[in-house]
Amino acid sequence: MEQSAKKRLNALLPWGIMLALLGAFTFYGVVYKSGYNPFLTQPIKLDLVSTMRINLLEAVEAEKNAVMALTDEESEAYAAQSRRAADAVETRRKEIESLIHQDERHRETDLLKEFNACWSQYRILDETILNLAVQNTNLKAQQISSTQCAQEIQNLEDSFGRIVKHNINNKQCSEAVIPAYAALTASFKIFALHKPHIEEADDKQMDKIEQDIKSYDESAKNAFNTLNRMAALGDNPDLKDAKVAYDKFMNLTNEVIMLSRMNTNIKSAELSLGKKRLISAQCQEILAALQKTVQSQGNYSLPRLKNDF
Repeated sequence: MEQSAKKRLNALLPWGIMLALLGAFTFYGVVYKSGYNPFLTQPIKLDLVSTMRINLLEAVEAEKNAVMALTDEESEAYAAQSRRAADAVETRRKEIESLIHQDERHRETDLLKEFNACWSQYRILDETILNLAVQNTNLKAQQISSTQCAQEIQNLEDSFGRIVKHNINNKQCSEAVIPAYAALTASFKIFALHKPHIEEADDKQMDKIEQDIKSYDESAKNAFNTLNRMAALGDNPDLKDAKVAYDKFMNLTNEVIMLSRMNTNIKSAELSLGKKRLISAQCQEILAALQKTVQSQGNYSLPRLKNDF
């Protein structure tokens, strides 16, 4: 009789296990939201956090490249890459936020709130830096100075050289050389002030440099007025060419000053190496803590059945 009962029990055991499993999954389906599987939550969260950390590193690196790029094309390409990586972090942040809210683990919830606050600051600052970086105003100012301004300075020097040579041949050197030299010297001094102005970050120091430029500009204009009053230089084409070159040079100088004043490269670099670096490091620290917390929770598993037969 006992042997028969054991046989019946053994025959019914697989059905009992199946019913128990169905009951367990039915219970989880009622308690948890649709599509949520608590048996897979931990590895999914770990994968999301790990990917977020990688994407964040990619976003930071691309942003630095955008700031340091030497052309608009490179800056824009790196800025787009940085935004894509940051968007990937945001996508995964929303995914893990949903899982953490369903799990209702207090430590994970607290860390998520902490990361959200840090991440919000990151994204605002990140967009500010990238918008500044792609403008490249300091690099554009430097390019104008080293190419177009340099060419006009050369044209000015050549024109004055012909004037002086002509006056030497006509034994009128002393009359034209002094004002020509004064105008050329003032122009060189203005040109030399481009670089410190472009590299300067302080507005007051830029004000001082611009005052010096204005003073040299007045000296150059006075020298041209002196040359224009000389009868021997009346309708002189070289003097006209020199004045054209100087006027172009000063118009370009004003453009250099305007671009330099915007200081987008310097501002973006200061933010990237300063405040942004601290915030991105803080976000990484929070994600590392969240990853460690998720790992410590342990895996979900069903209790093992003890076989007494």
